[in-house]
Amino acid sequence: MKRILSSLKQKWPEYLIEILVLIIGILGAFALNNWNEGRKDKLEERAILENLQNDLENTIAELEFLNNLRENAIIASLRILELSSDIPNSSKYELDTLFGKTMVRPTYNGKMGTLELLFSTGKISLIQNEEIKEKLISWPGMIDDFIEEEVYANEIFMGTFIEELAKYAAIPELFNTLDGNSFITSNSTNQNYQTTKLSIKSDYDQLLTNQEFLNHLALRNTNFIVSYTEAISLIDHANQLKELIQKELKQ
Repeated sequence: MKRILSSLKQKWPEYLIEILVLIIGILGAFALNNWNEGRKDKLEERAILENLQNDLENTIAELEFLNNLRENAIIASLRILELSSDIPNSSKYELDTLFGKTMVRPTYNGKMGTLELLFSTGKISLIQNEEIKEKLISWPGMIDDFIEEEVYANEIFMGTFIEELAKYAAIPELFNTLDGNSFITSNSTNQNYQTTKLSIKSDYDQLLTNQEFLNHLALRNTNFIVSYTEAISLIDHANQLKELIQKELKQ
């Protein structure tokens, strides 16, 4: 026993050094692993931000396109309501064109694929900039409110509005005043489809004195204005988010 204790006393410094080397090695391995993980997370965060930026650019372009349709419909609706008190001086071509513009059904179909992936996988936590994260988290709620208004507007269009319009207007003639099918969707094509020719004629004298229809037109116009305003808010929000991401990517 004395010999063992004597040996330990003699070799204690050596054992201590070996233990310290082992501990330093373990800590170094942990530090290196953490550094690698942090670097991996940083690279993934950058890729996510770049993809988000692309999604935002596409979203802004779609919202601006749809708002252009809404603006045309709003102007056309107001003009129709104005002409309802001056029917004799209204040309058929002008009325066809105006009513054609009210036939639009702008619907936001864009998907923020990257953002949806962040929420479904929990990788939203990789975003270190709190301001960016907060704006991303608030986006789905804003979109839900916006789409809810669009759905309501389209229900009016497919119901009372189109029913009353179809009683007095030759619908195919309204489509003929528009360029292709670009009034329906942002994913328009260059194809020009021929609408069916009907023997019926539009009776705008009757339509523009129909109080029920004019009320539906005014209500639909209000829906357009609400959606237009909400889309502006979404565009502003998306632009702010895009600027924050650009700054983050430059760092």
